[in-house]
Amino acid sequence: MAKVMALVNTPIISGEIFRDVMIFVQKAVFALDIYQVVERCDGTVFNMNGRPADDGSISETGISFAVGKPIVIYKNDPRTEFNGLDNPLLTGLSYNWKYVTDISKIPTNLAEMIEKVNGAGENLYLKNPPPIVKKTMEIGKEVWEILQFIRFFEQKEKDLVATLKVFIEKLKASTIFMKYLEG
Repeated sequence: MAKVMALVNTPIISGEIFRDVMIFVQKAVFALDIYQVVERCDGTVFNMNGRPADDGSISETGISFAVGKPIVIYKNDPRTEFNGLDNPLLTGLSYNWKYVTDISKIPTNLAEMIEKVNGAGENLYLKNPPPIVKKTMEIGKEVWEILQFIRFFEQKEKDLVATLKVFIEKLKASTIFMKYLEG
């Protein structure tokens, strides 16, 4: 999706095509993220550095928590929101209220968290997500499959518009995506 966003954020894309593309891309990004977080990932590493932390990362981590995915929070940034403490709605997403402050320890901590979460029992949510989440995941999967085609395009300026047109045409050809756009 980063390639598509890079294509959209170029000076040669402007005006009405830009707005149309952005509507498609925003909805595609959302569906793709839901699919990736809920179905494809085994766990989440949340980089909580920054003041505030990245809003997209916060959302993805919240979704991971809600569906019971293992989460590790990485933070080595001393800035905090509440007089030396971070927002409890973020800190609590780690299940153990702890951060990893040494980036080299993330794999070990994530493996431990995966073992802890998997040891807690079967995750019924993943077998039967709410209908709107399930539908969004189906659309995200379709976007993922389209992106497998797009990722082989070179990012030469002369090919940007053609690549975007291919991406949009493939999405427009998708009945499920077009219904999703309608809301």
